[in-house]
This record gives sequence, structure tokens and C-alpha cells, in this order.
Amino acid sequence: MSTALIDLASSEYRLSPWDIYRRLRDEHPVYYMPEGSWDGEDLYVLSRYEDVGFALKDKTQFSSKIQQDNYMNLPMLVNRDAPEHTRLRHSTNRAFNARLVRQLSGWVRTLVDELLAELYRHDSVEFVDAYSTALPLRVVGGMLGVPLDRKADLRRWSQAVMNSFAVSAGLDPDRVPGFFEDIVEFSNYMEELAHERRGKPNRGDILGELVEEHESGALTRDEMVTMAWSFIAAGHETTMNLLGGGIELLLRDRDLAAELRADPSKHAAFIEEYLRLNSPTQWLLRRTATELTLHDTTIPAGALIHVVLGAANRDPRQFDNPDELDLSRPNVNRHFAFGAGVHFCPGAALSRLLAETTFAAFLPVLDRFSLDAERPARLREQQGSYGLSQMWVKVHPRAEQAL
Repeated sequence: MSTALIDLASSEYRLSPWDIYRRLRDEHPVYYMPEGSWDGEDLYVLSRYEDVGFALKDKTQFSSKIQQDNYMNLPMLVNRDAPEHTRLRHSTNRAFNARLVRQLSGWVRTLVDELLAELYRHDSVEFVDAYSTALPLRVVGGMLGVPLDRKADLRRWSQAVMNSFAVSAGLDPDRVPGFFEDIVEFSNYMEELAHERRGKPNRGDILGELVEEHESGALTRDEMVTMAWSFIAAGHETTMNLLGGGIELLLRDRDLAAELRADPSKHAAFIEEYLRLNSPTQWLLRRTATELTLHDTTIPAGALIHVVLGAANRDPRQFDNPDELDLSRPNVNRHFAFGAGVHFCPGAALSRLLAETTFAAFLPVLDRFSLDAERPARLREQQGSYGLSQMWVKVHPRAEQAL
């Protein structure tokens, strides 16, 4: 079998993978890439909805411990199996629980209104930096006690974490120089913040809960720190792509925007359909815990598996007319944009809260914004991530001037 179908380093695969996904699902449901990683490790790619769900949910035949014996073997939720994962997930759920997210709604709306007011002060603004990056970083950074003047550092550190995932998936680390040094810098900074909190009353935020878990012995120092920057990366990356892409779609499709404005009960379906169509995280990684045969292909134990969420979420075997946005889709919530099983993203509730608050605030005033035709939106080329890197919008003083 030719390995030419996928090139992990190609811009085409990162920016417009949909035709490749279709071919994978239809022709190569288990796609073998001999020596597909930068260091010569074989890769296997799963793309059909049923197979992706199998890999995400089956804890006996698939392992989440991707890196085991090298410097990338970090004590993170995404790189651990039970019982370590169970213990770390308990601490995560305590720090990042549904009650805390519900309590944030008023604060989040205040931040959204502040950022929206700042947009109004410009005639033209780059939306990804000014809003879709700024909001999640302010929220998650605030929950970790990171001051606003470290915004640029937070973006760099978050990117470093995402680069670490790409390297684990087979990307040549020379393509992302300095990523590990940035991770170490972030870890040291989080340790400083945690040290300032020790022995003091818990403020009820994420960092306070993590420090409390560390002081009780439930988390090691490294686990506390890596969990903190995992929250930054997860909260920033997924939500940034959802917010920027969602607003871009509404600015292009004014009929869709009008439908959502007229019926706010459809906002939730819009968020889920956008996540399904344009999964901010396009793939996750697993290793086979045992040898298994799938679609007549034998996959050895310990093999590195690319579990392609973006392909599964457009599988016609699961979703009718999968390339269309359908607000009345009966299985709208069955996508894998946040993963599945025991590794389901713990930040999903927060991401949805930020999206719901954003669209509720923007839809009534959307006519004050329009895409800048002279500076078309650009997609990111970060491996495994799908979303906008840049989107310039014009800001109009009155609604009728945008029409």
C-alpha cells in the first residue's frame, strides 16, 4: 500500500484534509504508514466512526500511555492509563468541576462584554488575537492566577504544549525548536505560583484546588504542574478554534446568523454541529495494548495509532449528509470533538460555556462586524489542530453600515 495518501508535514493535510479523510474511511479504514513518524516508528490510522469510538473507549486493547521511556513521558492525563489516570482524573474533576464552571457564568459574561467593548474602539481588528485567543486565556489564566501581563507568555507556553503532542504523534521536533524549553519555563512558573499559595486558604479556583491536592499528597509536584499547564493548553486551543471559526461562519452565512438570532434555543445545536464539522482537535493518539485485527489488518501490540476525530465526525455511516451543518440533526451530540470514554475532555463544559456566552453576546450585534475582504481569514498549520490563525474584521459604528 502506498503511503502517499498522508503526509503529516504537508500543508494540504493540515488545512484541508476532508477528501483525504473520505478516502481513508472508504478505502483504507486501517491505514498503515511504515516508518511514518520522524524517528522511523510505524503508524496506523483509524478514521471510521465505529473504529475511532472503539479506540477511545476500549481500555483493555488500547493504551493512552503514548510515551513511556523518554523525555516526553510527562505525568499528564492524556499520557496515562488506570490506575494512574483514575487518580489524576479524580484530582482534575475536583479542580475543574461542573459546580465551578456554573459559578463562572457571570464572570465570563463580564469578560465577554469587556472584550466586545474593546472591539468597538477599532475600525478594523484581528479577531483571533483580540477575542478568540484573549477570552479563553483570560478565563483559564485567571483560574490559575496568571496575571494578564503574561498573556504573550501564556500563548507561547500553550503552543509549546500542543507542539509536544505533535512530536509525540511523529512530528520531527526540529520543526518546532524550543518547545521543550518553553514547557520547562512554564512548569517553573507554575511552581512559583503554587509556592505562593501553599499554606494559604484555598481561593476556590483551579490552582487552589491543585495546591490543596499536592499538599495532601494526592499529587506530586510534577503532576500538579503538568496538570496546570494542561488546563491552559486545553482551555485555550479548543475554545480559541471554536470561537474564531464560529464567528467567521456566522459572518459568512447571514441567514444562519438570522436563524440563530431569532431562536436562541438553537445556539447549543450550532455549537455541537460546528464542533463536529470542524473539530478543533483533529486526532488523538493511542497505543495498542494487545495485538488485534481490524478490517483484515493485523496491528501489533504497542503500535502507535492515530485516532482521527475529524474523519470520524464526518463519517456518513454515522451522520447523514455529514459535510452539511444541520441544526436539527437528531444525533448532534454524538461527535468526538472532545474525545470519549474515560479521557473525555474535562474542559468541555467550560469550552461550551465560553462559546454559548460569546454567541449570545455577538448575535444581536453581529451586523456591526463584517469580514475584511482585502485580508482573507487564514487557517492555522499546527499539526493536529484545526482553526483560524488570523481573521480581520471591520467594525461598524451602526448596524446599517455593515449591511
